[in-house]
Amino acid sequence: MTATPFKAILKFACQDGHRFQHKCTVSDVNGEYYVFADGNNDVVLPSNHGAVYLVDVVLSAAGADTSQGEIYANGKSTGEIILNAANLGTNFSRQFMGAPVGFVPAARLRVKQLT
Repeated sequence: MTATPFKAILKFACQDGHRFQHKCTVSDVNGEYYVFADGNNDVVLPSNHGAVYLVDVVLSAAGADTSQGEIYANGKSTGEIILNAANLGTNFSRQFMGAPVGFVPAARLRVKQLT
């Protein structure tokens, strides 16, 4: 199939109640990483709000060539996988809304696209 880029929003909540989000472009190419708004394929989470939790992922499409994203923190796989079809914006309840993924303060986050 032909790779069809789409958009993602990663929503976070911190231990102290601070909330923020990161907008990304997903190329739909196996082995590539989400690209954040600053053009980098990684982002450093805040260090001054305690633990950071990924509470929601909203995707504009499920992908043609990729179907999931593997979450990395500080260069190592967390073992957590974003299932594209489970996180479409049209879904009422998405994957991490009921089971957030936690990160230590200042973790460097990346998401690798997989078939």
